[in-house]
Amino acid sequence: MTTVAVAGGTGGVGKTLVETLEQQSKFRVIVLSRSESKENSATGTSGLYVQIDYNDVPGLTRQLEHHNIHTIISAIGLTSEETCNSQLNLIEAAEKSKVTERFIPSEYSFIQTADLLPIDSSIQFWLDAANKLKNSSLQYTRVIPGFFMDYWGMPHVKTNLQPYRFGIDISSRTAAIPGDGNDVICMTYTYDMAQYMIKALDLDEWPEFSIVVGDQITYNQILAIVETILGEKFQVTYDSVDQIAAGNVTNPPMPSDLGYSQEEITDATALVSRLTVNGVFELPKEDRLNSLFPDVHALTMSKLLEDSWGGTKIHLK
Repeated sequence: MTTVAVAGGTGGVGKTLVETLEQQSKFRVIVLSRSESKENSATGTSGLYVQIDYNDVPGLTRQLEHHNIHTIISAIGLTSEETCNSQLNLIEAAEKSKVTERFIPSEYSFIQTADLLPIDSSIQFWLDAANKLKNSSLQYTRVIPGFFMDYWGMPHVKTNLQPYRFGIDISSRTAAIPGDGNDVICMTYTYDMAQYMIKALDLDEWPEFSIVVGDQITYNQILAIVETILGEKFQVTYDSVDQIAAGNVTNPPMPSDLGYSQEEITDATALVSRLTVNGVFELPKEDRLNSLFPDVHALTMSKLLEDSWGGTKIHLK
C-alpha cells in the first residue's frame, strides 16, 4: 500500500485532498501539520495525523522515513517567506529521505512564470519551489486547475474553502467585473481537481504541469447564466484596465465575518483583477489530464450554478 502524505492537510485544499484520498483503499494517508495533533473527528479525517517541525530538515527526513512516505502532496498556503521556506525545507527533506520519491508542490492556480512577477511578486514563492524540485532527484508535477469554481456556489456547494467573493456576488445580485468581462477563465471544482490528482498518482511518469479544467468561461457568461437562473438582472460595474492598473477597483460585497480589512480586500481584488485581464487564467488546451481520464466527469460552471442557486430564487428575494 502506497503511503501518501498531505502537508497542510487541515486547510481548505488540503482537507479536500485528504477526504478524497481516504476514499481509495489503496492509499495509506498521513496528514502532516505544524499544529499540535487534533482528534480525527475534529479534522474530519480518519488517517494518521503527524505533527512536524518544518524548520528541522533532519527531523522531517526521519519522519518521512519512519512513516514510509512515498509521495508528498503539499497544500501549504504560501502566504509568506515563512510558509515558503516550510515547503522548501519539506522538499529538501523529501530528497534526503530514502523512501520518498514523488512530490506535488502547493500551487493549484494558473501557471506561475517569472514574467508575471511585476503583476504579483508572491509568484516567487511558487517559482522557488519549482526550481528546487527541478534540481532535485524527486519526480514532481505542478497541478494547475485555474480558478476554483467553488466560490460561486457558496454557501450552497460542498467545499472546504473559506468564503470569499470574486467578481460576482450572487446573493446580493451585484457584480464588480474586471475589464470588459470577456477574459477567459479556466475553472475547476476542488473535489474534481482532487479526483484528477488521485488518478495521476497511478501514472508512471508525471508531466511538469498537470493541467485540469472543469470549464472555461467568462464573467459575462457567468453573469448571464445566474441572471437566467434567478430571473433577475444584476447591478453591474465594470472596472477598466486603467482603473485596475491604478488599484482603483470595485469590491464585490464580502461575507460579514471575513476577517480582512477593507484595504486588504481592495488589494486582493486589485491583484486578482490584474491577473484576470492579463489572461493568466486561460490555460493551454493541450496535454490536459482531462483527456487521460475521461471517466472523471468534471462539474461545469453552469451545472454548479444551477445546483447551487436553482432552488433559491424565492428565498433570496
